Amino acid sequence: MSTAEIVITKVLKVSNGLGIHARVATRIVQKMQGYTCTVTLTKDDVEVDARSVLGLLLLAAAPGSEVLVKAKGPEGASAIQEIERLIQGDEPQS
Repeated sequence: MSTAEIVITKVLKVSNGLGIHARVATRIVQKMQGYTCTVTLTKDDVEVDARSVLGLLLLAAAPGSEVLVKAKGPEGASAIQEIERLIQGDEPQS
């Protein structure tokens, strides 16, 4: 199996105090531009592209909710780690 075919999934708990709100969604989209893998987030049977601010907001992922992150491609693990950091509110505000 080539690295392009590898699919990594992880369930993440949204611990950011405001959930996946506009600023966090924008940061996710910006960060995902640097990855060659395909990344989606799923909540309540709604699956969205991690490169879509509107899609991420559509998830309505409030604090404490869980999202399934799926990454396909060679940088999948790193992309998931980046999303996890962002939705847990571990990034300094600029």
